[in-house]
Amino acid sequence: MKIAWIFCFAWLAHLLLMDAKVFAQDKHEQAFIRDAFNRADAYMETDHYDSAQVWLNKIYQKISYRKPSPFTYFLTSRQAEVYYYNNLHQLGMQEALKAENIAKVLKDSILSADASNFIGLFYLNTNRLQEAKRSFKRGLLFSKEPPYPSKYIELSKPHHIYGNLAETFEKLNEPDSAIFYCRQSLQRARAINSGRGVATGTLNLAYAYLLKKQLDSATHYFRQTSIYAKQSEDFDVELTSYSGLADCAMLTQHKQVAFNYLETGFRLIDKYPQLNDFYASIFLDIAAKVYRQYGEQALLIKTLALKLAIQTATYKRNNTQIQTLLLMGLQNEKTIFNLELAESRNKQSLANNRLYVLLLLLLLSIIAFMAYRYYALQRLRLANLRSKISQDLHDEVGATLSGIAMYSYITKTQLVQEDYTNVNLSLDRIKDNAAEMVDKLNDIVWAVNPVQDHLDALLARLKDFALQLAETKQMKLDFIFPESIANLKLPMQERKNIYLIGKEAINNAVKYSEASWLKVEVNLQQKHLNLTISDNGKGFLPTAVSKGNGLINMENRAKEIGANLEIDGQTGSGTKITFNCKIT
Repeated sequence: MKIAWIFCFAWLAHLLLMDAKVFAQDKHEQAFIRDAFNRADAYMETDHYDSAQVWLNKIYQKISYRKPSPFTYFLTSRQAEVYYYNNLHQLGMQEALKAENIAKVLKDSILSADASNFIGLFYLNTNRLQEAKRSFKRGLLFSKEPPYPSKYIELSKPHHIYGNLAETFEKLNEPDSAIFYCRQSLQRARAINSGRGVATGTLNLAYAYLLKKQLDSATHYFRQTSIYAKQSEDFDVELTSYSGLADCAMLTQHKQVAFNYLETGFRLIDKYPQLNDFYASIFLDIAAKVYRQYGEQALLIKTLALKLAIQTATYKRNNTQIQTLLLMGLQNEKTIFNLELAESRNKQSLANNRLYVLLLLLLLSIIAFMAYRYYALQRLRLANLRSKISQDLHDEVGATLSGIAMYSYITKTQLVQEDYTNVNLSLDRIKDNAAEMVDKLNDIVWAVNPVQDHLDALLARLKDFALQLAETKQMKLDFIFPESIANLKLPMQERKNIYLIGKEAINNAVKYSEASWLKVEVNLQQKHLNLTISDNGKGFLPTAVSKGNGLINMENRAKEIGANLEIDGQTGSGTKITFNCKIT
């Protein structure tokens, strides 16, 4: 990614300097533009994209214009790319659509293909898969095989679009179509000797075969991916191939082979700590799944801790760069407006000029207020999030760690006394407490992950928990929800509390109801989310039993998000728990 950025900015510099020869009035101004670009290029080499954009904006003040041209297309599409890599998908989509309009005005098919690919990527990353599929196919209609004329900078090529279309079909659970487009992507990447294109195309092909449960083919292509990635020095793709190989080895019951691949991946992370965070997260997710499958708690905790550290560093870095990029976007618009205002001053009277100055001051005041308010809200939101995570870690994990410490001390005493029967009991308690702590840590990490902010992620996680628990008691499970609510977005606080309330209710039903049937139903009515969990067990009267921590926690979590919680249990008639929460 870094090399592509430097290449893109090098071409932008070329175009900027060409415009500078026309618009710069003297050699001093040309020297300033050249020096500003050199400074921006230096920042790009150290991944400080926000600082680089500050210096590029100094150039825009000299030569930026709104007239549609290849230059304005490149500037707009690169701004969309900046937003893409900083997860600002709504802002990025606006820039991509703007770039598409410029390409249409210019009637340039190569630029239209590039714009369609960007639009498809933003749809893909917001799970609007049908729109993504249409955008990528439209891009293929416009695309042309390189080489391109020298006026174009690095743009989307056909193998990029085929690869993105294959990934879309993988998410749509259509592996055969994914395999077809993967092979198309590989064919075109090889034709232009794109090392990274071959590596990523082979990786997508491996995932498609993994989706089809054809593990021999998936293993073969994951191995090929690692070879191609090493040759092209794309170590992030190489890392992902190791997690894929470990996943295949686990599915074929080859524990040691899976662990060996994961160890190779961890060595790669140690050797290249600046690897792409997205690929590192994919690797760590698979590693956690493998260690959890084989009950390797120490390795699982180490993996989750590394993932949390990477995510925390990513959030801190992105928060700083996002704030700067947003302010720079406003500054770009302000700069363009100032240039147009300067042109109009030559054509209008002095009175009109004064009016425009007043309007400009008002606009600057509004922008300054919005920027200050945005920054203050971001700091408040970050402080609240840190406080909540700290509280959750203290409440959920602190007590468990204290229990482990106490049992460890008791076990040490029992070993001295050679009381081996109680030593085994104490070790079992330590094991159970450690497993409980890992489960709670997993819930906390999942709750703060912005990738999981859609209702379908919550329901999938809750359904997996219910299936695993019901299976231990041979209970029949009905999990019902309409597909129309799957894309509903939930704030972190609501998402965490709804999940934990549902988890506690399901756990109580399986453990204590002696039921043979469990039903979980979710629906949305007039912006109210309804969750109903019922069983056909022995039931109970809430007023006739002492409330344990589970029922108290459920009531407290419901109050925390302003929700209603009702428990209806009649002895011998089953239990029904109803939860209602307004979604904003």
